[in-house]
Amino acid sequence: MIYIARITVKNEGVSFEISDGSALKESLQKNSSLMFGCGQGKCGICLCSITRGSENIVPKNQDEINLLSKKNANPNQRLACQLRVIKGDVEIEY
Repeated sequence: MIYIARITVKNEGVSFEISDGSALKESLQKNSSLMFGCGQGKCGICLCSITRGSENIVPKNQDEINLLSKKNANPNQRLACQLRVIKGDVEIEY
């Protein structure tokens, strides 16, 4: 059975659905104005805040941790290109 997660881009008032386990990058590119650069977690252009459902996304990998540290990011900030839903709803803003 495939479960569906609802992703909300708070500052745009946009919501869309994706399958649990899916990466958010492609759907965010289609459904929001969030900017992406390299798409590999190396530039930081897609920095966003997880405002709800952080427990529903994969943990940060070491490359993301390193870049977020260099950018003095808040603990709730992530790189949208690195986000993958585990299971459940997520709300972001950028």
